[in-house]
Amino acid sequence: MSDKKKISLDDIEDFLVEDDERTSSLDFRDLWNLVVLNLRWFALSVLLCVLLAGAYLYWARPSATVIGKMQLKESRKESGMSASLAALTSSIPFGLDNSIGGATNGEVETEIIKSTILVRDVVNDLGLHTSYRLRKWGRSHLLYQNQPVNVTLDSVHLQWLDRELPLTAHQIKLDIHKTADGYEVEGQLKENKNEFDLPSQTFAKLPATIKTAAGTLTITENTGLTPQQRESYIEGYTLTVTIVPPMIAANGFLANLEIEPATKKSSTILSLSLEDENVLRGIDFINRLVEVYNRRSNEDKNEELMKTDAFVSERLAKIDAELGSTDADWEQFKTKFHITDPQVDAQEAMSMKSGYETKLVEIGAQLQIVDYLSEYVNNPANRYALIPSSVGLDKTSSAGSLTEKYNEVVLERNRLLKSVSEQSPQVQLITKTLDDMYPSVQAAFRQARQAVNLQRQSVEREYNKYIGRVGNAPGMERAMTDIGRQRNIKQGVYLVMLQKREETAMELANVSEKGKLIDETQVDPTSVMPQKKIVLLAAVFLGLLIPLGILFLLSLLRSNIATMADLKKLTTLPTIGEIPQDGYDDAIRNLRTQLLQTLKPEQKVILVASNDAGDGTTFIAKHLADSLTTIGKKAIYMDCDLRKQHTSAHPADILAGEAFATELRNVVSGNDYVVLDSPALGAYSDANQLAAFADVTIYVVKAGRTQKSVVSALNKNCRLPDVHIVLNAIDMTKKKYKLYY
Repeated sequence: MSDKKKISLDDIEDFLVEDDERTSSLDFRDLWNLVVLNLRWFALSVLLCVLLAGAYLYWARPSATVIGKMQLKESRKESGMSASLAALTSSIPFGLDNSIGGATNGEVETEIIKSTILVRDVVNDLGLHTSYRLRKWGRSHLLYQNQPVNVTLDSVHLQWLDRELPLTAHQIKLDIHKTADGYEVEGQLKENKNEFDLPSQTFAKLPATIKTAAGTLTITENTGLTPQQRESYIEGYTLTVTIVPPMIAANGFLANLEIEPATKKSSTILSLSLEDENVLRGIDFINRLVEVYNRRSNEDKNEELMKTDAFVSERLAKIDAELGSTDADWEQFKTKFHITDPQVDAQEAMSMKSGYETKLVEIGAQLQIVDYLSEYVNNPANRYALIPSSVGLDKTSSAGSLTEKYNEVVLERNRLLKSVSEQSPQVQLITKTLDDMYPSVQAAFRQARQAVNLQRQSVEREYNKYIGRVGNAPGMERAMTDIGRQRNIKQGVYLVMLQKREETAMELANVSEKGKLIDETQVDPTSVMPQKKIVLLAAVFLGLLIPLGILFLLSLLRSNIATMADLKKLTTLPTIGEIPQDGYDDAIRNLRTQLLQTLKPEQKVILVASNDAGDGTTFIAKHLADSLTTIGKKAIYMDCDLRKQHTSAHPADILAGEAFATELRNVVSGNDYVVLDSPALGAYSDANQLAAFADVTIYVVKAGRTQKSVVSALNKNCRLPDVHIVLNAIDMTKKKYKLYY
């Protein structure tokens, strides 16, 4: 099983050669050797990565960032509010102003500009919900304003697509193939994850309409193409048209839109950047976004102004009516109280009041007289007596004239009674006449009293009117002052409202831009992606890094010794030779020379050992002994590996016995050098027995077989005398050894 693993590693090293270490990094020489030895793999990796980079550059969709700078303009009203707010927050303790002021004007406007509604308006204005891709040579190009045809969806269904969100997301996709015979149209309608194929149709010429469940599509030729652009589409083309809801398209642009202050000190200048596949589309998007922002701002401002104008007009009409009512009240007040000037009218009222007071006294006296006379007349005792008529009764009145006639009849009766009795026919006739006149006299006095009473009431009314005017003169003056004040207030408000209406009309007529592009929207050259030079350089770097990483990983995974460099990195013990598999004669001589240079005169017993059987100890021991004899040295080779000879069940006991020690001393005494061939250290204890007789040890490490852990352990826990390491079985047919050696 271990042999199979060894063969697998050897096969890998035939193609992928490395020079790593487990515990330390590669030095420059090792790295250079690694590259040179595996140059074809590095070249192949670089070529493959460059080809992949070229394919990526061919099929990748390009993108770039367009940048525009916009200055926010504050109206006078906003400036005044900002100044007032700043003055207010300046007196507030630290930390509380943010809770009142909140975001700055720039931050608020940034959120407004990045609102979905504004971006959707841009999408609808520019028709960005419809994308056109020209497919050619296995790749697609995004077209903007230079597409050969225009595909439009009626506005009603376009709005319906937005209303269906988020429950249902519709997408219409058309493949238009232009041929010599006309236009072949295929398409799909996608509802969420469900796709429905549209019937294939062929049109000889345009315009043409296609009815779908999501609305009617109209295909027309793009009349805005230049002659050169129109000529490029003559031979035919394949165009993919995709229509999505405007809201989805708006969200796509929002994901790539960045708005931030151009400087840290100013929030009124904003930097608008958009990463887009088509540069012209990105520039138009930024420019139109600013236009839509201004349009929306003006609409909001005009809406406010229209409401203000309506309010002002309504108030003017109301104030006009109230002002007319106040004038009418002023007129009615003067008319009602018959005044022009309160002071003059007060003097006149005092004079009239005095006159009517005199009349009331006279009428009161006359009324009292009438009451007295009525009482006199109604008394039965005065039935046929004279009625007093000279006490102030008006003789011209009916009561006065009737009283005078009644008294004449009474006087006649009294004159007759002086000469005749009451039963006299003449007296009885006169008495009857008095009886007939008596009710009329009573009625006349009643009527007289009513007449005097009516006269008194009339005089009282006039008296009360003038006495009221005299008493109410201060109140009337105050009332007139109030009415005048109301007139002045309403006139002032009326003038203010007239002025406000004129100002509102002027603001409505003045259309200003709230945001202004202060720098032309342009492309950031550093944002163009993909950048060919960077991609190709990255491909070359990756092409070098991949094989280097693989080789380094394989080196970490390899656990055996491969070269002398591996030995030197793992042990501080001296190395005196490297023996190749073929052409080893010079290597044996070199081993002999280096060994003799290190041996002291008293060191005669040389122990050749290794960790595992098959590492080449016998080969090294025999050839070393032969090489020593060739230079006139008495050298003998002793095969002490009793395990393979099966001479005893316990070879270690033989090697530890006195007989072996005696024999070995005899051999040493008769020779210059004795080379002992030892069994494997890792399997038996025989080598440790032989180490007691040895002066120096040649430790054999077999290239590609001996584990690094063995050498590391030997370096830490070495119990052998004067150890020198020999690297054996180097395969010089492998190019790594050719370069190293």
